[in-house]
Amino acid sequence: MDTSLIIIIGLILLGFLFLYYGAELLISGAEKLATNLNISKAIVGVVIVAFGTSAPELFVNVICACRDETAFALSNISGSNLTNLCIGFGLIGILYSLNVKVESFKLDFSYFILGPMIIAICFILYNYTILPLWSVLILIPMMLFFLYKAKQRFNDPDSHNEPDSTDILKGVGMFIIGILGLYIGGELVVGNSQKIGQTFGISDAILGLTIVAGGTSIPDVMASIVAAKRGENEIAIGNIIGSNIFNIFFVLSSTLIVSGNDLIADSLIFFDYSVVTLLSLFFVIYVIIRKKIDLLLGLILLVAYITYYYLRVSNSIPIFTFN
Repeated sequence: MDTSLIIIIGLILLGFLFLYYGAELLISGAEKLATNLNISKAIVGVVIVAFGTSAPELFVNVICACRDETAFALSNISGSNLTNLCIGFGLIGILYSLNVKVESFKLDFSYFILGPMIIAICFILYNYTILPLWSVLILIPMMLFFLYKAKQRFNDPDSHNEPDSTDILKGVGMFIIGILGLYIGGELVVGNSQKIGQTFGISDAILGLTIVAGGTSIPDVMASIVAAKRGENEIAIGNIIGSNIFNIFFVLSSTLIVSGNDLIADSLIFFDYSVVTLLSLFFVIYVIIRKKIDLLLGLILLVAYITYYYLRVSNSIPIFTFN
């Protein structure tokens, strides 16, 4: 085996170590903050951890907006949200089978479905190829309302701990170091995976749809898997739900504002957001009925993910090609 290829594989493995231990620190820090500040674990997942792990999508999309790479920005969010949903919850269902307190996530589940649905509807209004700049007039107020309602749910009524300033500082430090570890790990995995793809002649389309979109989702997925492993069900579930909400309402809004123009892509982008909407709806209905993320749901989500990428990459969806 070529020496350079061995080094690349070694860097990918190192990246996964950063991801794992970064996620461990992130969740440990979040736990300390939640315990000391009497914060609801669901809110820790949906807002605090989710916002931290959504930063890669924000960075990538702002750069895309500055470079006028609007199609890439749109596919990054749809691909990231699908990866979070199908790979994140898919692996959690297969490995851990979590019980879900549905009442803790009522508003979050609504936003989880509404986000991609609003984007898909906007595309329908503009010949399936344009996300209009005016959509921020819908997305931003909805994001502000979501944060307002989250503030109302901030305190955990069952927690009455006295804050320990030393523990709070440790929690903040662990949280920040954990986020840095996730980003370093993600960069190592994504960058070196791209090199392997180029070495073996894998097309840019496949690399962009899988490695880039999937790569920005690695922090979200890893953080939730580690939280599930530690028995922090509400953080594990809330992180992925919250990440997908932030990706649509905050990251896409920021992309539109920085771009200052409509975001334009081919009509297959509409298909992407439609699939995310349908799978999000299916996920929420399944969880509300069964009140768990189990093996069956995990397998369905993983099969849906593989099928989606096969159809998308092979261009085998002519029914959605409107141009």
